[in-house]
Amino acid sequence: MRTIRATALAALLVAGACSSSTSPLGPATGSSSLHGEVTDPGGDALADSRVPRPPELVHATADVATGSLPIVIQFAPGTLDRQTTRVSVLLDTDQDGSTGIRQADGIGADYNIDLAAATSQAGVAKANPVNCAARLSCFDTVGSVPVTPVTDGMQVTVPLSLLGNDDGRLSFQMNAYVLVAPLTPVLFDFMPDSNVAPGRVQ
Repeated sequence: MRTIRATALAALLVAGACSSSTSPLGPATGSSSLHGEVTDPGGDALADSRVPRPPELVHATADVATGSLPIVIQFAPGTLDRQTTRVSVLLDTDQDGSTGIRQADGIGADYNIDLAAATSQAGVAKANPVNCAARLSCFDTVGSVPVTPVTDGMQVTVPLSLLGNDDGRLSFQMNAYVLVAPLTPVLFDFMPDSNVAPGRVQ
């Protein structure tokens, strides 16, 4: 499971490095009509001697508000390093595991949001199953949005227009990682774990 996700993540990093496409973003307004959240038990982050403070995911919410998808990701206190921590959020926007980039827990990732604490930016990328099958980039960058720091966490708001004008009903999962060298991610924590159903915005 971790190998599959790591391979897809490495391919995504290559795609992000080759694109500078951006999209402006205004603040989300209006009340939320759809909601989803996931939690993860503490103490299950992997260890690596190259990273003294492994990031540990504990909670995330995803809502739909007036054409946007705000996502708030929280870490166990003291485990978010704002210089190195990154999070990859995989979205199954059609909730069909047979489309997109298939993951070990059954979802088919149609989009990925890659948040980088150090740059306060998140890249948004669309699945490219044909290239992925040919062992090329699994995701193509379609835009970027700002990342806002919150207590022990990060928040990002993605316009649904960057997600193919999806209606916001989707499945999602995420992982926290650190780049220990260029294009060399080390994954530390997954939320939810592979034996738990993915989060759902509905």
